[in-house]
Amino acid sequence: MTDGGGHGGGDNHTFAAAGAWTERREERKETNWIAKIRLFDGREIPTTVKDVSTSGARLVVPEEMELPERFMFRVIGRDFVCAVKLMWRRGSAVGVRIERVGKIEAKPAVPVAAPETPAAPAEPSGHTGVHKRGSRVSPN
Repeated sequence: MTDGGGHGGGDNHTFAAAGAWTERREERKETNWIAKIRLFDGREIPTTVKDVSTSGARLVVPEEMELPERFMFRVIGRDFVCAVKLMWRRGSAVGVRIERVGKIEAKPAVPVAAPETPAAPAEPSGHTGVHKRGSRVSPN
């Protein structure tokens, strides 16, 4: 496991286990996505994705929460899930390498039936629905 350096702005380096700074391959995008970590036993842990690149991400989880070497996370409101490997941890900050990205199938929308409106009562045969009202004043 490596130590998670480079949490901000234009820092494009990471601190490797051997103690040497190495160049990152991709630019990181700052985010504040709400997500859920999904463990293989089915438990879900709330998390926040603080930054992401094509190969990794930095998550924030409760410090006391133990994480396995591999797990998945899903960003709320997005249609993908990432299978990741834990690379480093410092307090509540966790660095992961993205190993696989999968698309979540959208659940088919269940059509909602419109409330039925009662049918208008049938008019007696030969009558129209509108009646003409005559004048009450007699023409003299």
